[in-house]
Amino acid sequence: MKKTNDPRRLAASALGLLLCAGMAEAATVLAYRHEGACPTEFDRMTIDGLRLRTDMSVDGFAMTTLVDDGEQLMHQVMHDSRTYMTMESDDDAVDFNSDVARSTLLHARRRVQAVTGLDHAQVMEQARAAQVAACPEMADLGYGDPDYPEAAARCAERMAAAVAADAPASRAEALSRPRARGQDRRPAAAPPAWTTTTRERDGVAIEQDGHRCTVERIRRGGTVLREDCLADVDALGLEPRAVRRLARLAKVGEGLGAGVVDLHPEMQQDLRAGQPTISLRRTCYSEGKPVGHATLGIRTGVAVEPSQFELPAGYEPLQLGADAQDDALDLLEAWD
Repeated sequence: MKKTNDPRRLAASALGLLLCAGMAEAATVLAYRHEGACPTEFDRMTIDGLRLRTDMSVDGFAMTTLVDDGEQLMHQVMHDSRTYMTMESDDDAVDFNSDVARSTLLHARRRVQAVTGLDHAQVMEQARAAQVAACPEMADLGYGDPDYPEAAARCAERMAAAVAADAPASRAEALSRPRARGQDRRPAAAPPAWTTTTRERDGVAIEQDGHRCTVERIRRGGTVLREDCLADVDALGLEPRAVRRLARLAKVGEGLGAGVVDLHPEMQQDLRAGQPTISLRRTCYSEGKPVGHATLGIRTGVAVEPSQFELPAGYEPLQLGADAQDDALDLLEAWD
């Protein structure tokens, strides 16, 4: 075949190379290597310019968070149900959603008080007492306890089953009560303490793969549940855009949680002050004995298809049931 130096062919070839290069770009990838049973907040995080993808497993369900700081959008993708939720992630939107969360909780409190005659502190005390009565193992678990989410879910299922089994009697008894059902109740002095789970940093700094990190332990009473070696994100030597994406993600999370924490101060114990941190190495314990480890690996210059940052084809927007809050109030009323 005859070779040519036709500028048009050279331009076409150059354009083809550029298009091919655009198919995969250099990204920063943070991924945990797991040994044994030791869950982490995410499994893999991929950062490319203004885009970020986080893959995780929540209670056995595969989920992905897609963040596009250029479009200022965040998608929460649920793979098992092939659905997703979308929210704006600019500062105004984060503030708005925080206000909405707070307003929703205030509205729920008013409805609960109208139904039960109890204020929030009394409701929390009664709910906590009912939870521990139904599930004694919950007595030692606080919000920051690694075992709390799974234990609370199991307990909720147990309580719901008990309510369903006793529904006819409960409904009949409820109908016979006077409307102002809260008048014969003794007021609660204060919300209940959230158990013996504590988070502590002992100030020990060690080296993990060339990075300094600080040891943090979560204990239930005197028993260690989890040990992390935490490093400030901005001290990991990541590409500057990756640092900005992680800082932005932390800010969005803080903003979205602000409204909830404002109404539930007991959740403040699970928040860390200062710069965003990440666990370089985690050890998980059961009954005081290590049962698993997770070690963070950091790779840069990784080729990633742009489609990895897009919503998967065939997924549908999640339709939230309007009756969910009413169902929760019915459950509370049945236990009242």
